[in-house]
Amino acid sequence: MTTARPHVVLTVTLSEWGGAQAYVYQLAHAARARYEVTVLCGPAGPLVERLRADGVSVVEIPALRRHPHPLRDLEALRHLTRFLSGARVDLLHANSTKAGFLSRLAARRARIPVVVFTAHGWAFTEGRARLVRWLLAKVERLAAAMTTMVICVSNHDRDLAVGLRVAHPERLMVIHNGIDPTAFAPAAGFADGGRARLRRVLRLGIEPAVVMVGRLAPPKDPFTLLEALDGLPVGRIVIAGDGPLRPRVEATARRVGLADRVTLLGFHDDIPALLRACDIFALPSHWEGLPLAVIEAMMAGLPVVATSVGGLSELVEHGVTGLLVPAGDVRALREALAGLLADEGLRSRMGHAGQRRALEHFTAERMVRDTLEVYERLMSGICADPPQGRRRRVEK
Repeated sequence: MTTARPHVVLTVTLSEWGGAQAYVYQLAHAARARYEVTVLCGPAGPLVERLRADGVSVVEIPALRRHPHPLRDLEALRHLTRFLSGARVDLLHANSTKAGFLSRLAARRARIPVVVFTAHGWAFTEGRARLVRWLLAKVERLAAAMTTMVICVSNHDRDLAVGLRVAHPERLMVIHNGIDPTAFAPAAGFADGGRARLRRVLRLGIEPAVVMVGRLAPPKDPFTLLEALDGLPVGRIVIAGDGPLRPRVEATARRVGLADRVTLLGFHDDIPALLRACDIFALPSHWEGLPLAVIEAMMAGLPVVATSVGGLSELVEHGVTGLLVPAGDVRALREALAGLLADEGLRSRMGHAGQRRALEHFTAERMVRDTLEVYERLMSGICADPPQGRRRRVEK
């Protein structure tokens, strides 16, 4: 009889900080109280540093990268298979497209009994060419056949997967993303004086400041944001995040005449303080899952202006907690921003309504609890069967 705790392995492609990485960190941090936890990911990023500082075991896989590369991908698959075959693993929880596919294939080879995948926004979502969407959906359908349960972060994504027959509806469930509200609570050290000091440090001035938080890579659309803000009475546009689109963002800011009002912070380690120092949160995207950055903005009490893609309508209540506009529509985005920039009372009402909504529906405690319940249910159901039945149930 063994007394070892179940071993849960989480995978994610990159270790740079983003929504999927924050999700993996929250789960790993909470799950280690109940399970042995290991995280497999790409090398040398903030996720690795934070997990190790937290005492979570991390295995870096150098070949695990975002873009397709046959040789590197085969090496990453070998590395994943070697680890999963050599360790006692009770449940694999895969995240992000590349690691999601490769680690599920490795789990099949290693005969891992329970495999969970969280889709942080489908690669085949709206906004891409029809042929690309069809091909990506076929790949996900293949991966879903190697998966015990698929967690979607929004009802929109579940409906999309059902419509494209990616997996049987019974194997597709929704658990909305969530964040820890502690860092966003009004703190004694961050009263009006603290906010004013940070605004001075960021040179925000007295006019309203617009902030965007997100990796500067598709699906984010900072170009439409800059074009929409051209000519509006905005004090400063603060963009926290980095990525391959940064040179184009800088060029667009110069082209529309906003270079002197745009601050590109890169990776920023105190998003709660940054958000509380600003006045409006904007997130124009071509597609999304359920972005944590929007939940953070709501927790910080900011009105949100975003594009009506993916699960954003499940976060932002249009006209109540913020405003939703069509993707790529400069005019609609400008009108939404103009109304909020001109009306401090409206900003305050929407911000407070968003904060209440986030605290009620989108906390990390709720997200983690619901996900760990899935772990328990799946492992208990699988382990109740003999080995042959366990295999049949996974593949059914």
